Amino acid sequence: MSQGNIRTVVFSLMIIFISNIVMYMVSVWTNTERLILNVDYFFSLIFLFFRLKLLFIISFIVVFFFDFIIIFSQIFPFVYLSDLVYLLKFSFVSSSVYKLYGISIMLLLCLQLIFIVRLFKRESAKVVLIIFNICILFYAFHVNFSERQDGKFWKPEKNQIIASQLINYLDYRNKGFLQTYNMQGDAFQNSKIKGATQELFITPYVSDKVLVIINESWGVPINGEIQQDVLAPLLNSYKISDVKQGILEFEGFTIGGELRELCQKAVSHFNLKNQKNGFESCLPHVYQKAGYKTISVHGALGLMYDRKYWYPRAGFEKMLFRDQGLNLPDSYCYSFPGNCDWDIEKEVEQQFKENKKVFLYWLTLNTHATYDKRDLNIDIFNCKKYKIQNDNESCRNLKLQTQYFYTLSNLVKSPYLKGTKVIVVGDHQPPIMSGENKFKKNKIPYFEFKVV
Repeated sequence: MSQGNIRTVVFSLMIIFISNIVMYMVSVWTNTERLILNVDYFFSLIFLFFRLKLLFIISFIVVFFFDFIIIFSQIFPFVYLSDLVYLLKFSFVSSSVYKLYGISIMLLLCLQLIFIVRLFKRESAKVVLIIFNICILFYAFHVNFSERQDGKFWKPEKNQIIASQLINYLDYRNKGFLQTYNMQGDAFQNSKIKGATQELFITPYVSDKVLVIINESWGVPINGEIQQDVLAPLLNSYKISDVKQGILEFEGFTIGGELRELCQKAVSHFNLKNQKNGFESCLPHVYQKAGYKTISVHGALGLMYDRKYWYPRAGFEKMLFRDQGLNLPDSYCYSFPGNCDWDIEKEVEQQFKENKKVFLYWLTLNTHATYDKRDLNIDIFNCKKYKIQNDNESCRNLKLQTQYFYTLSNLVKSPYLKGTKVIVVGDHQPPIMSGENKFKKNKIPYFEFKVV
């Protein structure tokens, strides 16, 4: 091969990889998932083959945008594309780190465009097309013959080497679960569904301080001894009395679990943004009318699943979210993007300190599938004791759940929670996508007690 041909191949490879390297570097920088080679950039390069620089720039920016969205949604998940403007605004005002991300991405986008336009030569076209065809064949083989994992809409499939980020985006955003957020009509069914909070609907004012916790992905282990170890931090606490445990049967998603416990409602779809009626008998309304301060706490964004819209209708006077009130810019966990529950504990304690009569609802976050090991701050559950593989999803769930009950055991030591009625209940069974499932199907536990 002549020196000129070698240089053409080198330049062609540089063009291909510079189109991907920036976003890959951003994914490493932000601890998010991204494939190595996004084939969408090849389609932009076609315009350069025909010397159509303006069309190349426009198409490159479009491809870059969707590449960026896949990474961005892992940090700031969103359901509606219209929420993106709000999220981008929030990402630039919440932390200096996100400002640095934004400035760096815009600068590197411009440098990419300049570099590729100047480096591209007509003789590079054949080499780029050959590499493109190889990539397409590899991608086709992966799609048709490889075992694909179930990527979440906020966290794409892991271990992809070559793929289309545009197709990935459309695939994640068109999952059946998300499509329920575009349905119209009354979301509430006529039937009443009872949960762990049924007692509060009958006799609500059992204490001046009430704490209802919906614990994300808390399930009922097949081996009953496992649950006792998960609850051990609380069961061994001298600060609790009047303990009651039980199991409910439920099938659904987190919002279904929330409405079950807060309103005794069952839903036919999850488009609650425009749902105006049906919240009148929800627990927060009941307590608000009796003079209680009603507060909700959740470490994710308020617009996630329309919570910032329907929480006030359910009766919450004060809402604390990642982007509203929590003010924890240095707290970040990964199982579902948001603040860490062990940091939120202090904010919950503060609310009990400030209010003599309070109904506080805490929706936890860090035990969400896919049970990211980076969220494990305190490892006190022994999976080997129950012959569960250490990296199994069931194991990670149990470790994160035990950590949460350790966090809760510290919270109830606070003098400001003395006399508080506490109800902890799962939202749904833990989704286990890989490895042995150690949980009973459609069973969720609850645990209630009084702080002494």
